[in-house]
Amino acid sequence: MLEPYYFGLLAQFILAASIVPYTISIFRGTVKPNRISWFIWSVIGFAFWLITPDTADQVTRMLTVIFWINPTLIFILTLFKGEYFKPDILEKFSLLVGLFAIVVWLIFRDSSGVLPTVIAIAADFCALLPTLRFVIRAPEEEAPLAWIFFFLGSFIAVFGIEHYTLESLLLPVYMTIGTSFVVFPLIRYRIRMRIPIRHWIV
Repeated sequence: MLEPYYFGLLAQFILAASIVPYTISIFRGTVKPNRISWFIWSVIGFAFWLITPDTADQVTRMLTVIFWINPTLIFILTLFKGEYFKPDILEKFSLLVGLFAIVVWLIFRDSSGVLPTVIAIAADFCALLPTLRFVIRAPEEEAPLAWIFFFLGSFIAVFGIEHYTLESLLLPVYMTIGTSFVVFPLIRYRIRMRIPIRHWIV
């Protein structure tokens, strides 16, 4: 049986690689990332990175770095390659609540226990809402491969944790569940439409 260390390395590789097909899709114009979602994700990723203690295991540290860098790079790309749409009510709500949650996190970040992580996850979920709505309404406009990578990497990361605690499990489990919500409608649409797998890539 593989040791947690190797699961962690595999998860790290898959998660880091997830940005490659998504970046290609952005430059090709085959995906249109929600700018609000990726902005909040980049800010929250930075927050996660800040609150990661020096005593955290390798998997947790790896997740927080990727959770910060990947969304930040994608958000920057949306400024140059994305299409601008005036934020609607849901996007404004997600942005305001997400930023409010970050402010609350700043207040409680020195608290012990899982509270800071729970607050950060709540903010992240606010960022997820506009993207969830988008993939449900227009699954043909979002390439699934990058999201599948992120789902698999997050799932494998659960097995890469050296010491299971509620704090160490919260982030990878949430990421696994959150990305599954995005992956499911994308795959369901392509199966229903009998789209060849080679067209799922970018």
